[in-house]
Amino acid sequence: MALVVLIVVFVLLFVLRYLKFGAIGAVEGMPETVGRKTLVVYGPPLGGRTSRNDLEKLVREAYPDADILVPTYRHSWMSNIDAFELTSQIEAAIRDADDKNKIDGSYQYEKIVLFGYSTGGLLLRKAYIWGHGLDDDRSVPRGRHPWVDRLDRFVSLSAPNRGWPSDKPKHLDIFRYAIAYVLQRFARLTGTGRFIESLMQGSPFVSNMRVQWIDLFRDGNGASAGRKPLIIHLVGDKDELVDRDDSIDLEAGTGANVMIKTLERLTHAEISENLYRDDGAAPMSPTGEAIRMALITPPAAFPAYWADRVGALQADDNVTQLIFIMHGIRDEGSWPAEVKRSIESQIGDAAAHVKIIPPLYRRFAMLPFLLYWDRQHNVRWFMDQYTQAKAMYPKLEHVDFIGHSNGTYILASALERYPVLKVRNVFFAGSVVPVHYDWARRITDKQVTGRVWNVCADFDWVVAIFPQFFQQISDWLGIKKSRPGLLDIGSAGFRGFRQDVETAGILTNLKYIAGEHGAAFEPAMVEPIAAYVSRDPEIDFIACWRPQDRPKPVWLEFFSNLSWAIWAVGVGLIVGIGILISGVGWLWLVGYLIVLFGLLTTL
Repeated sequence: MALVVLIVVFVLLFVLRYLKFGAIGAVEGMPETVGRKTLVVYGPPLGGRTSRNDLEKLVREAYPDADILVPTYRHSWMSNIDAFELTSQIEAAIRDADDKNKIDGSYQYEKIVLFGYSTGGLLLRKAYIWGHGLDDDRSVPRGRHPWVDRLDRFVSLSAPNRGWPSDKPKHLDIFRYAIAYVLQRFARLTGTGRFIESLMQGSPFVSNMRVQWIDLFRDGNGASAGRKPLIIHLVGDKDELVDRDDSIDLEAGTGANVMIKTLERLTHAEISENLYRDDGAAPMSPTGEAIRMALITPPAAFPAYWADRVGALQADDNVTQLIFIMHGIRDEGSWPAEVKRSIESQIGDAAAHVKIIPPLYRRFAMLPFLLYWDRQHNVRWFMDQYTQAKAMYPKLEHVDFIGHSNGTYILASALERYPVLKVRNVFFAGSVVPVHYDWARRITDKQVTGRVWNVCADFDWVVAIFPQFFQQISDWLGIKKSRPGLLDIGSAGFRGFRQDVETAGILTNLKYIAGEHGAAFEPAMVEPIAAYVSRDPEIDFIACWRPQDRPKPVWLEFFSNLSWAIWAVGVGLIVGIGILISGVGWLWLVGYLIVLFGLLTTL
């Protein structure tokens, strides 16, 4: 029996992650008759084209004389298919179809239509962005292709434009949410479900796409100088997964060219069902007719009442600067509020042009911080906030950042994974980022355009001991540049970042100020920190703190070098106590493990 249990555990933990549980398929429907004038691309939902036959039927009836491309992918919630690879295949198929339809070197498609339901809408939107050459996150960039200039309309049906929700949506009942929560945890443990994970709110796939969309269409940029396609988004008012307000970036980017229509009394599944009355014959149901209108109706022919009258986007043209203030994993101090008040006091009437984003992410305990996928939850939250702000503040010019402890990790990791993220001035204190973090790349790529201050405290034993262990492993493995993963934390908040020619004059390590992990935010320093991000980026924190007046923390450096030994002793004690307790009885061991888990997830 024990052997069977071990085999099952091994399969769950080490085998399932290498199975794809789905099919990437191909793209069917390359042009059979050269010279056709219309190309329609239909993106099916998660279950593939066979899960919604009526939708494809409706598309073919709406465009009987068009070439129609349909991806044949098929997924389940466990699927590990690469969303980037799948999207690249779709966009490449559109390029190929457009090129094959040429006559004497001239493109024949005069009108291209993209239509996607649910996940299919998200994939097609990404393909359109890549078609414009905004493909920094594509494995092999292919540049811009002329097919995007002839996009007539993009129609999405219940597409999760903000990504799949991380928290409970308002229309999802608690029972199904609990099941989804358990399945998500199972997927993380077994390494499955990576396809859906890559499409979550704030993920690189989604956030990069949303920011690129806004930049592409906003007045004065990219596609706004030429032909703007009609953008139509249909969503049910009872949709459990997609909210009407999730599409503000569509409104931000396309202005008058976007139409959003809410269909009454329809859930996420129902919006694609019963499109035809009776046994599938005409006439269509009201839902089917609404989809058909979205696909073929000329922009000027829509009735005035057809689309929603009030948009979800509440833009503020006054805001030109965004300031993020991010605390650590268990930081419950008042310093973020004090910094915010100081900023507002110093800039006076100019406060109308500055938006300060406080640290609203959930309390973060020690164990989740040590797990890469849980650390990334906060990074995704941050990027979702950044994207929403890009949509709401069309005149935004600068983004500045103040981070402490885990807050520093949030920005550093986001800069690595999201090429669309741009910040100006950065202030780090108690940083848990690796000392070999690639600031030079961030500066060269113009993701960081101002200065970076990294403040280290002489008795910050938290950073000197705990993340230093991960730093030591990286050093033992010879890792020279940080990259996303288990080892993307370190001890730069105590040892300072490594510097090179590219970072000279931009990155400054301040070693050392007096105090422990939160020393940088003592009341006396709140005003200078606030001044740095709001009105005086040239402020000299070395003159403020005078680190040259203090001795080097030799003893803490000594214990920091023994971080591996301290970790070994700590883990050994935990295991040893568990072994002793197991000798008393298995119930005692279960109780011990429960208490230990509770401590690690609350402390």
